[in-house]
Formats: sequence, C-alpha cells, structure tokens
Amino acid sequence: MDFIEKCFKLKENKTTFKTELMAGLTTFMTMAYILVVNPSILSTTGMDAGALLTATCIASALGTFFMAFFANYPFVLAPGMGLNAYFAFTICAQKGYSWHVALAAVFVEGIIFIILSAVNWYHHHTGAGYQKGKGRTSGWYPDYMDSGYHLPACRGLCG
Repeated sequence: MDFIEKCFKLKENKTTFKTELMAGLTTFMTMAYILVVNPSILSTTGMDAGALLTATCIASALGTFFMAFFANYPFVLAPGMGLNAYFAFTICAQKGYSWHVALAAVFVEGIIFIILSAVNWYHHHTGAGYQKGKGRTSGWYPDYMDSGYHLPACRGLCG
C-alpha cells in the first residue's frame, strides 16, 4: 500500500486507494465494449480477429499504464472507434485499398504526428475550441451506431 501511496500521491490528491480502485473498475466497465467492437470492425478488412483482440488489449493496457506511471494521470487510452470505422469501411471497403496499404498509411501518419508533437506544432496551430472539443467525442461513435443511420458501406456490417 505504501508503494501505491508514494507512486500516485493519493493523500496529496485527496483520494484513497478504494476510491481509485472503484473509479478504475467503473472506467474499465464503461470502455470494455472496445475489446469486442474493435476486432469486429477491423476484421471486416481481412485481418485476423484473434490478433486484433490481442493487439487491442495490449495497446489499451500499455497506453493506460504509461498514463498512470509516467504522467500520473487517471486516464485510460484505447483505440478510437471512429477512426477504425473510417479505416475499415471507407479506406478499405469503399476505396478498395488493402488493409496492408491502409496500415502503412496509418504508420506514416503516426510518424508525422510524433514529429509535429515533438516540435509542439499542434498546440500552436490549432484553436482552443478544437483542442477542447476533440476530447469530448469519445462517446460519439457508439451513439452514432445506435442512431439507426449507417453509412452506405457500413450497412449490414455495423448493426
């Protein structure tokens, strides 16, 4: 218990281990749908669903652990469902690119994003409204899929 107190500064942050444990479990239960939905969406491109489940679990766990132990922030990180749907249903299904080519594009985009982040470009070239609004879109995708409206390429695949 002392390790956890020292590592996360619970008293300094006016919280307890029990409170943080309950918050973590609640957050996990809220986001657990991603473990099912992410492989379901991306496997429509021809990728192996089992490998996608494993990758989703590992990426989510690593991202969350990095936020906890290096940034000391109680944030969970997981794949973005909206971008995965765009990847699967627009880039691969509608545009006809293979998932190999699409993943290469995602890799290049990631390298560009890292470079732009390293030189602090994002903060200086986007407005405060965009920066605040981007974080509020995490629940948009499930709401969108439940609304009954689906993109033409998504019909029959998304629900």
